[in-house]
Order: sequence, then C-alpha cells, then structure tokens
Amino acid sequence: MKTTALATALFVAALGIAPFAIAQQTPIHLTGSNQPAPQNVAYPYGALKIHVDASNIGQRIFNVHETIPVKAGSSIWLLYPAWIPGDHEPSGPIDKVAGLIIKANGQTISWTRDKYNVYAFHVDVPQGADSLDVQFRFLSAQNHSEGPIIMTPEMLDLSWNTVSLYPAGYDADRIKTVPSVTLPQGWKFGSALEVASQDGNTTTFKPIDYMNLVDSPIYAGKYFKRLDLTSKHSPPVHMDIVADAPKDLAVSGDAEKALKNIVVQMDRLYGAFHFNHYDFLFSLSNKMSGKGLEHHRSSEDGTGPDFFTDWNLTTPHDLLTHEFNHSWDGKYRRPADLSTPNFNVPMGDSLLWVYEGQTQFWGNVIAVRAGLE
Repeated sequence: MKTTALATALFVAALGIAPFAIAQQTPIHLTGSNQPAPQNVAYPYGALKIHVDASNIGQRIFNVHETIPVKAGSSIWLLYPAWIPGDHEPSGPIDKVAGLIIKANGQTISWTRDKYNVYAFHVDVPQGADSLDVQFRFLSAQNHSEGPIIMTPEMLDLSWNTVSLYPAGYDADRIKTVPSVTLPQGWKFGSALEVASQDGNTTTFKPIDYMNLVDSPIYAGKYFKRLDLTSKHSPPVHMDIVADAPKDLAVSGDAEKALKNIVVQMDRLYGAFHFNHYDFLFSLSNKMSGKGLEHHRSSEDGTGPDFFTDWNLTTPHDLLTHEFNHSWDGKYRRPADLSTPNFNVPMGDSLLWVYEGQTQFWGNVIAVRAGLE
C-alpha cells in the first residue's frame, strides 16, 4: 500500500527504535486477554460458509450470513479482523458492523463482547447444536467523512475482512471457507477467487482458506471491461476495470501496450512468477474512493475516471507497478513481524522500509521501463 507510514518507519529506523518493541508495550487487554492464541492446527469442525448479499446499492449495505460449524456445548470466540495486511495498523472497520444476530438450531442465542477488545465476541454453543448461523450488516460509508466509499450505484469493492467473523484459536490459513456473493442484476466482477458455480446473480467460489480469502477481494460493476495482460512467460494476468460510465473504459493501443509491458518488465526484474494467475482490480471513479492495496494474486487500484481517456505520460502512473511489485516484495516474501498467524495478532513494522521502500523504488523504475510515465 502506498502510505505515509513509510516516512514514519524510515524516521523511526534512523533513530534506532524498533516499532514492534513499542507495540509490544501496549496493554495486553487491547489484543484480548481471554481469547485463545492461534495454533497451527486445522479448524476441526468443517468449512465456514460465508455469503454476502451485495445487491443493496441504494443503501450501500452488505448483508452477511455465515454458517460456522462448531462443537456442541462448547465455548467459542469469534473475531472480526483488526490488523489488515497492507494497512500496517489495526484498521478493521468494526464501527460499520451492525445488527449482529447469532442463532443455533433456529433459536437466537446471546453473545458477549470482550470487555477490552471490541473485535472479539464470546458465544456459548448450546448442547445439540453443531453450527452457528451468524448474521450482520456492514454499513459502508455514505460520504467521505464516514470513511472510504466502497459502494456506489455503479460499482463496489468487497473486502472479505469487512464481511466475516472467524473462530479464534487457529491460524487463519488453517480455517477453510466456502465464500459466495450476490451482486446487482447484470453486474460483472473480477477477483483472484476461482468460480465453482453461478446461479443467477449469485456466484459461489471454490473452497479457500480464510487467510487467502481475505487476500482475495472482489471488484464488481455495472460498467466492466477485462484486459488480457498475459506475457509470453507469465501465468494468466488480467486487468478487471470498473468505471463510472462506459466512456471511461476506452483504452488506447498505447495504454494497453504499456499495461502489458508491466508484466514483461516485472519478469525481467525478478525472473520468476509465484502465482498461478493475477488480477489488477482497477476502478475509474469520482464516486468510489481511490485505493492502492496489495495482495498475492491481485491488487486493488483506484484512480479518477479519466485515467485512460486523458492518457498523459507526464502524470505519475506508478500505482499499478507499486502494488504489483508487492506480490513479490511483501506477499511472497514478507517481513517476519508483518507475518502474523491471524488478523487479530498485532503486526510490527520494523522492516517497512523494505516492504514499502523497496517496492516504491521498483514501482517507479518499472513504471518508466513499461512506458507508463
């Protein structure tokens, strides 16, 4: 992610201060003293089914329904992701979660929020119940004063960390999920997720562990275009574009050539690809907030609507190359204290100068080499 946190990290490093050491001095209650620590064992009760109805674009509400298999008569903590990779801080938007209802065997059961950790919810599972039905709404921002705009009448950005709870006590990559989404009528989408089936406006994806689910957002829109950027030596690479209007999707030959050259130049830089496919998720909008966030098999990139229609090489265009480079620097190879077992263990930024600094350097170099600026 392109962030001013880089400057802070460089300043702190210059003073010889370890940011993670400072973070460890935070009172333990802020990370939740009652929840079990994550263990590198598989979640034993089955896959979480996570369905998101993202069709309510009028009110900008994501409706969530999860089925979480559990052990009857047990006690469980459910966590809402707090530490989001790429944000380098506990930015999980818990303030947008509303109407949490948990049921077992069709009956509503009570839950208790942790006294010190607003991201943790305790539930006693009734005898005879082998699953919990969890429902809540994610009330996305209506204007910029409330946070980033992620849903408009023309497009949306679905980040799975905003629309799911997961069980504490297990590494996130050991929790299996079956995700699905319902989109507005006629909308198309891009994602690193692989489709298992489609039924009308609802798409069910192939099973994936929770760590990689959170790392696989969806961009969807009324006006959509997909470009094939695959090079001679690369796995499939695509750009999935959503826009405010159809005219914004007009991509010139020069622009498409430069986009394809990003993949060529990154191959020349690193000499290997470590993903089976990759998707640039690209929004062109004055309505949805701009964004730059890296993932292993995709990136979220957002600019104004005239990126292609006012193609100008004097304008800095390193956003795409910066986030793509993160797939190597930060995702495939990750600083130790940024590599946490789940999304509620605090991250440390002691190597942010590599994670962001080296990525920014190569993002600029590759942008020029590719012909983006």
